[in-house]
Amino acid sequence: MGCLIYLYAMRSLLVPLFLFLLVGAATAQTGYGPEIGVGMSSMHFAPAPGFTAASGNAIFSGKAGGIVDAGLSKRIYLQAGLFLSQRGQTRDFSFHTNDTLYEYVHQTLTINYIDLPVNIVCKTGLQGKGRFFFGLGVTPSYILGGRNKFQATVDNGTYSSVSNNTRIASGNPLAMFDIGMNLSAGYELATGLLVRAYYTMGVRDIGLGGEVDKNRMWGISAGYLFGKGRNINKEADDLIDKTKD
Repeated sequence: MGCLIYLYAMRSLLVPLFLFLLVGAATAQTGYGPEIGVGMSSMHFAPAPGFTAASGNAIFSGKAGGIVDAGLSKRIYLQAGLFLSQRGQTRDFSFHTNDTLYEYVHQTLTINYIDLPVNIVCKTGLQGKGRFFFGLGVTPSYILGGRNKFQATVDNGTYSSVSNNTRIASGNPLAMFDIGMNLSAGYELATGLLVRAYYTMGVRDIGLGGEVDKNRMWGISAGYLFGKGRNINKEADDLIDKTKD
């Protein structure tokens, strides 16, 4: 059922996206190219009811994929992408009500996602010149896999310890579908090279069994936009030089 909901959401998203890209292509302002980023990720985390303390720490994260940059006007662009990303968290949570019962859990989640970010981007200058840009959008995501490293220690008069390193699969231990809000800002050179700082905040609780989990990811990325019209000024300068000759 989760996969069907995800596919329906993707269809609802891709139809208007395709129409936007046709508009961008018609105005000859469509660029495309690779983008790769590195950063950190964490989660807004609250353990299932019953645990009395919890803390979490960020882990290294990254993403790699490509974007399409379609001009809707001279300064407003639609950017859509397809990325593979990795994010997650290390966390510790415990249950301790008295000296005769204590449970401590250490967990590391490393989650692999496929992301389909869609952003509206405002650029400060005209195409063919260096310019700053600012973006806002959404990222639907789906878990492709990952690892759940889990170690639990219980002391209720008798000490015991259990550890597991299992593959993340459908509904174990997280909901597979996620959606986040994107904020980004950066600079695009006339050549099409760009550098971006980004932050994605999960707005869907993907935790199960009373647990709360909302993704957070931030970092910096670099990319390059190919395509017609990436450097209008250079094309004009080349024509002037040829005329002089």
